[in-house]
Amino acid sequence: MKKGPHLIFAVLLFALMHVYTGITSKEEVHPQEPTHFPALDAFIEDFDVMAVRMFEKSNAPGTAIAIVKNGRIVYIKGLGIKSAESGEPIDIHTTFRIASVSKTFAGVLTSKLVSQGKLDWEDPVQKYVPDFQLLNPDYASLMKIKHILSQSTGLVQHAYTNYIEIGKDYDFMFNSLKEVQLIAAPGKVFTYQNLAFSAIEPVIKSATGSDYTELIKREIFEPLNMSDASIDYASIMANENRAVPLMPRKTGWKDSKIEDSYYVVASAGGINASISDMANYMIALTGHRPQVVSEKMLQDIFTPQISTDIRWRYFSKWKDYKKSYYGLGWRVVENGNSTIAYHGGYVNGYRSQLAVNKADDIAICVLTNSPS
Repeated sequence: MKKGPHLIFAVLLFALMHVYTGITSKEEVHPQEPTHFPALDAFIEDFDVMAVRMFEKSNAPGTAIAIVKNGRIVYIKGLGIKSAESGEPIDIHTTFRIASVSKTFAGVLTSKLVSQGKLDWEDPVQKYVPDFQLLNPDYASLMKIKHILSQSTGLVQHAYTNYIEIGKDYDFMFNSLKEVQLIAAPGKVFTYQNLAFSAIEPVIKSATGSDYTELIKREIFEPLNMSDASIDYASIMANENRAVPLMPRKTGWKDSKIEDSYYVVASAGGINASISDMANYMIALTGHRPQVVSEKMLQDIFTPQISTDIRWRYFSKWKDYKKSYYGLGWRVVENGNSTIAYHGGYVNGYRSQLAVNKADDIAICVLTNSPS
């Protein structure tokens, strides 16, 4: 495999750090009007050249990229192939697994339920799931909804993620959390989770009477016109326009099997989406669909909850990196004068990245079907 700059990191960095250089202000660009601004057009032309060049250098087989600026899609494109066997090209409706970027949807959905008065961030988990237990009973009673979505449960990092990957039953895994070593009280330290993060699902089911997957479709996918999106294994397998995971071999990239892992923890890693879906989602994340995602919801999910206290390898290359946190389903990064809400994901050979710079009204998403 050819060596080259990391495709996803490069396109995210270029867009978020340079998109506003010379571009007309927010007041001059209105989502209801056509976009014919020379500086913006010039940026998009430069970005397209850079994205294609980086794609070629990375030797990645396929990717899809979208940029949203000031409430409109200013760039959306598929590059490469969705399958080595078929050679069919990726288009803007080709569906990928988005892995842990699914966690951002959990933050948005929970925030919506909070805004509707059905939940409160300070509610104890045991209010909705009385049987929820941890090795330390006092810590179990202190666990709040905000601790689950801010990755500050106090459980050892990646508790029983290995169970998810080998396909254990959800109830068995969830009940096994009471056996996991705790390193701190809830809300004190950042420890990244998948299984514990999914505790939001029984909480939501208890509070609303509806399954998590049902609510994601009704409250987010449908009103945002995410028509290619789904949140289960059967749906991606039934979708003919899907990207399959491609793995490097001595003879080149080869198709791999789409696994059913992580769909059992849908909130942590079970969403499938096209770049068209993600563009519509980003329009909402930048504040342009307030009837679906309100400003208060965005303020809640993007507010730092816990310091990650780790110089993440993606962020460490940013020249003006200052600090990183976890919000509610989101990483939050301070870089220079900018605050960027971000999440990445990897599962089953798919990589995904999503970044939002709310102050500059821009967001970018990159999806790939390989671990390039």
